[in-house]
Amino acid sequence: MNDLREYFDEIADSVTSTATTDVEADVTRGRRAVRQRRTVQTVAGSVFGIAALVAAFTIPSAGVGSGPFGPTAAAPPAISSALDLVAYQGAQPKGFTVDKVPAGWFIQADNNYNLLLAPKGAGSAAPNADPNANPSADPRLDPASAVGKIAIFLESKDQNGPARDGIEVKVGDRDGVLLKSLPAMIPGQTPAPADSDTGWEMWVEQPSGVYLIVQFWEGLGLSQKQMVELTAGVHVEKDAVQSVG
Repeated sequence: MNDLREYFDEIADSVTSTATTDVEADVTRGRRAVRQRRTVQTVAGSVFGIAALVAAFTIPSAGVGSGPFGPTAAAPPAISSALDLVAYQGAQPKGFTVDKVPAGWFIQADNNYNLLLAPKGAGSAAPNADPNANPSADPRLDPASAVGKIAIFLESKDQNGPARDGIEVKVGDRDGVLLKSLPAMIPGQTPAPADSDTGWEMWVEQPSGVYLIVQFWEGLGLSQKQMVELTAGVHVEKDAVQSVG
């Protein structure tokens, strides 16, 4: 009898142990599933949050640039034809004046902080522009967007010259540094290859110690010599103002 009782006790212990193990395993799997679901939701929320912030920028750059022209989710237009520089004809802007512009280009927007050169047909102020064109469909039509354009501005007050090495060039009688723009990091999009044209930034130190920046969007077709030539014809006027941040 004692042997039989011990046998049944062993069976009961085995069933209890197995049941307990199964319950613990189920609890563990359930907790793991909750953690995974929360992680996916958090990541998804972060991606959409970042995408929303990126899309909120209305003044983009060729890649990750400096000054008032930040990253953008807008796709750059295909521009591959070479450009010729010509003497600028027209009223000079406020904070900056220019000697030369690409043929067919015009001053689309200017204030004391920056100047934007845009190609013919970009915006209502351009020759042969469509007055019914929608700027949101083509960022070249938007005077607050640097896509496909040349932006001119001073480094911001929290900068102190180029943050990385570039090509040292002579810009008129001043020393300049030509930097290849960093590729834009846009959620959901594959980064541009390292050897692709991501745009350029020309940095030229002024007598005041502040740097002038001329930012060339990717694919404009300007040679290094032309970028130097255009920048040499940019003059910082007394009313030019540095941005903050």
